[in-house]
Amino acid sequence: MCIRDSRVHGEMSTGQESNKLPPELTEVVRGKTLRTKFVMILILAELAVILLYGFFCQYQGIMANNAALDSFAESAINLIYPFYQDVHVMMFIGFGFLMTYLRTNCWTAIGINFMIGAFAIQVYVLWKGLLDNTWSGIWAKIPVDVNMLMNCDFAVSTVLISYGGILGKVSPYQMIVITIFEVFFYALNENVVYKSLQVIDLGGSLTRHAFGGYFGIILSWIISPTKGHVTSKTHSTYNSNLFAMIGTLFLWMFWPSFNAGTASGSAQHRAIVNTVLSLSSGCISAFVASSLFRGGRFNMEDILNATLAGGVAMGINGELVQQPWVALLIGFFCGFISSIGFTYIGPFFAKHLRIYDTAGIHHLHGMPGVAGGFISAMVVAGLTASDLGQDPSLYFPKRRDNPTQAWVQVAATGVSVGIAVVGGIFTGLLLKLSLIHISEPTRQAEISYAVFCLKKKKT
Repeated sequence: MCIRDSRVHGEMSTGQESNKLPPELTEVVRGKTLRTKFVMILILAELAVILLYGFFCQYQGIMANNAALDSFAESAINLIYPFYQDVHVMMFIGFGFLMTYLRTNCWTAIGINFMIGAFAIQVYVLWKGLLDNTWSGIWAKIPVDVNMLMNCDFAVSTVLISYGGILGKVSPYQMIVITIFEVFFYALNENVVYKSLQVIDLGGSLTRHAFGGYFGIILSWIISPTKGHVTSKTHSTYNSNLFAMIGTLFLWMFWPSFNAGTASGSAQHRAIVNTVLSLSSGCISAFVASSLFRGGRFNMEDILNATLAGGVAMGINGELVQQPWVALLIGFFCGFISSIGFTYIGPFFAKHLRIYDTAGIHHLHGMPGVAGGFISAMVVAGLTASDLGQDPSLYFPKRRDNPTQAWVQVAATGVSVGIAVVGGIFTGLLLKLSLIHISEPTRQAEISYAVFCLKKKKT
């Protein structure tokens, strides 16, 4: 990390001497102090995690010299780890490079993406174990295995989605705080949706995309300054878009693993094929819509993001859709509405609602995620015994009939968005406390908080 101001090359003292400095140099000194505090806080947070793991976590099924569990462990590795590798690449290369489209925040985006992803993995295990014990009423040590690691990456995806909405507006310290609390609300929503409501949402359209999208934009609305405005620092360049396209392509290629990683058998097969088809048609519709709405030219913002919308909506529909034409139709529809979001809804949010959605997470994750939830209700309502090879009530949780399960899918959509909004408001208000609100005011007013930069040579 370094300081942008090229006039400062040596160490500056704090205290009374800093009060005699010009305002711009005082800000530089304050920035150094804040970064020192951040390092100390990050060390303390990591030590706290290590201590909590020591008391509350244990390996499950992978202990040394346990021949009885060898076959289980080998099966888990063979079935789950290949998908886990794909999802891991999506989190740290896909999301990481997709965030580099900003003209001035490329290093910050990919660097902080790396840091909060690694931290969220560790935090999720603790929150998930706590909530699972609460749900079951049986207090036991938290099991850690490759299945848990897969779920950890799903939690990471939610945090990284939200990070896109506040990119350039928060400090690294604030991102650590956001990660801790967002992972808690994510795990809470996950238990409500999957355990209490028993919703069919294999790829997390509701629990990951809709939740992460609306948590992020509400958080952005809470922490953005009243007189904030979008500056040239939120724009992209030829080179930054080129690097961001690397992220898009990685996400596009590995998305089937993200949607199907936790499934098995024919459900996994359907999820993979449906996701590929939906992504393909969504890609075409994104190009079509971009040309229609942007004066006959393709806009890189649409191509970087809207081309992925089909994968978002297919998360909840992957195992449900029984015909390939339906998957193609869903992808085409979601790619189109995502492009509309980037072209019209985003500017409207910024101008009239003071919601500065830096990376357009509402249009890529929020809207397609919610659309996927409502589409899943229609798909569920139309499933027949010939589609499933058995009576639908035997396929749905709690032997529900089609209309009941359809309404549960709709209800879960509202629940996920509701918990996201509550969590976003709570975390946003928490960030406004003087103890946590450490962004540099001048940079926050311009909606740009750069952490990494190049040091200029001394003259």
